[in-house]
Amino acid sequence: MEAKPESERPHTAKSIITQVARPGCEQAFEGWLHEIAQVTAKAPGHQSVTIFRPSPGGREYTIVLHFDRQENLDRWLGTDTRREWVARGALLTEVPERRAEVSGIEHWFTLPGRPEPLRPHRLKMALLTILAVYPTIVCLTHGLSPVLRRVPPLLAPLLVTVCLTLLLTYVLLPTVTRVFHRWLYPIREPNP
Repeated sequence: MEAKPESERPHTAKSIITQVARPGCEQAFEGWLHEIAQVTAKAPGHQSVTIFRPSPGGREYTIVLHFDRQENLDRWLGTDTRREWVARGALLTEVPERRAEVSGIEHWFTLPGRPEPLRPHRLKMALLTILAVYPTIVCLTHGLSPVLRRVPPLLAPLLVTVCLTLLLTYVLLPTVTRVFHRWLYPIREPNP
């Protein structure tokens, strides 16, 4: 079987939406969120919706819409139906929704509360990921080797993968992003 060229491969599309529930409206917001998720599920190309609820005492929700391709996501985001639902939800939120479309690991290279105007260059993301992953794998495999030798062969890579993913998501890539922020997002001079 011959591999398809990059331009012919299916690309999934994601939209990351952040909303802050108005104080005292959290229950109503949860109900609205449940209903709009059901409506979104009927949109062509919809694959799933993931909802990250706030920690106790918090009110910021992150909603990730997954569509089969960018055209279907764009179509849904531009529908009158969605606009009407967003208008209803606006009564339950403190600020308008913040939205970002991503197609890969870009979300690992953003800092909370700091929306970036452009995505970082893919080569830069790849280099920083290698910078974070390689030493972590070396440390994990050596540090966990006494444990890894005692577990079944299929479980050992799973343990390393779980540790690596958690470290990358919550510690390493946020730190790398802070340290290399100016390189990832260089200040662009305005065009004259």
